[in-house]
Amino acid sequence: MTAKAVEQQDLATDEVQILQLWGTHGTSQSRADDIYKSTFLLKPGRIGVGAYFWTAIDDSAECIGLAKRLATAWATKSHRSGQYADDADATLAIVEVSIEVGAHEVLPLDDPKLTFRLWSLLRRKLSEMLGIDVDADWAKVNLGKHQRAIHGFIEAFILELEENMGEKFKVIFKSQNCPAYSDPVLPYIGNHSCFAVRDTGIIKSMNITN
Repeated sequence: MTAKAVEQQDLATDEVQILQLWGTHGTSQSRADDIYKSTFLLKPGRIGVGAYFWTAIDDSAECIGLAKRLATAWATKSHRSGQYADDADATLAIVEVSIEVGAHEVLPLDDPKLTFRLWSLLRRKLSEMLGIDVDADWAKVNLGKHQRAIHGFIEAFILELEENMGEKFKVIFKSQNCPAYSDPVLPYIGNHSCFAVRDTGIIKSMNITN
């Protein structure tokens, strides 16, 4: 095979490996407007540092509709907790995006091996930090008070994977609990797919709806 043929094959392979995805992000109208003007702020969370979305595998009305219901239910929970109380317009809004990313730039944290490794890391780090020696000690701990540390451990895990694999991941997938009242069937299915965008340059379109 000639060098030119190899180059053409590589280009064709690269084209095949480009993934297009859609996602929804629930927030307040004020924050949605800011996002539309200035793009997303990347924040730490359970899938590392990024902008978080409920996954829609295509742009059909049914698929986008489910992702919007999840985003609405999530934002409703945040609204009721007072998270948007100081916003100029606290009414709910949904930011819909489409992204394009290379398959090699996606980290599937739902992979059972990675899930176990992350669980093992978090358990070890938290045990050391909180002085937990036996299983019974976990019942005495409110992990909700240690979210910042947990998010830091998760991000460190991702950065170590990037270093070991020689890749900068732009999208990370990890299923999350479905917010209550988002859909009556979802409790029978389990968690729903979420992804975190770590490079906003892959966002190709953005739309705000209610």
